Order: sequence, then structure tokens, then C-alpha cells
Amino acid sequence: MARIRPSKGQSSGEPGPDETGPGGAEPPPVPSRRRNKSSSGGGQPAAQPRPRQQAKSEKAGSVTKSVQESRSRRYVGEVVTELKKVTWPNRAQLLQATAVVLIFVAVVTVYLGLIDFLMAALVDALF
Repeated sequence: MARIRPSKGQSSGEPGPDETGPGGAEPPPVPSRRRNKSSSGGGQPAAQPRPRQQAKSEKAGSVTKSVQESRSRRYVGEVVTELKKVTWPNRAQLLQATAVVLIFVAVVTVYLGLIDFLMAALVDALF
């Protein structure tokens, strides 16, 4: 179950030594304090609204050309950096991996060809 944080002026929900009422019962929750803009009583001045920022004028393009160029340059630079981290195989490793792939493809081709031949013969025998 989610815990809800108490707002300012409210207790945490756990009664302290000075918060327990008569008989150990918890006091009723304290309502949050909200002031009306028109009320200026209570010794504190009324809250003044924040000054609004003026809306920025939208340009025709969302991103300027110079920003796009810097983004693409940064991207290319990061690609080059990552490619430098790659451990490239030497010639012997490359030939070995290529041979493994070609042998695997040949084995799978023979297997699927055999299955296709058997299924074709079974279909011809039934129909």
C-alpha cells in the first residue's frame, strides 16, 4: 500500500507524545491551510502572484542549422569512439568464423531439403 506524505502543517500520522488526545486516541487530522487571495488577516500579507514570463517567439524551424550540425558532428565523433573500443578479429579468426557459418548453412540446407522431400512424397502418397 502506498504511503502518502503529509502536507505542511499535518502530522505524519504517527502520534507523538504531545499529539495523543484523551484516552490515547489520535486527534483528528489537521486540514491544510489555504488562503484566499483577498484575505490579508492573520498578520501575514496576502500571497502575491508570480510575475509571468513572456512567451518566447517560435522560430520557423524547431532546431537551427548550427545546432543540427553540432549534433551530427557529435554523433559521428561518438560512433568513431565506440568503433575504436571494438576488438576486431584477426585474419585467422575471421576465416574460422566464416567456415563455421558456411558449414552450418550447408547442414541446415541438407536437413530442410530432406524434410521437404519426405513431406512431398507423403503428400503425393495421400492425395
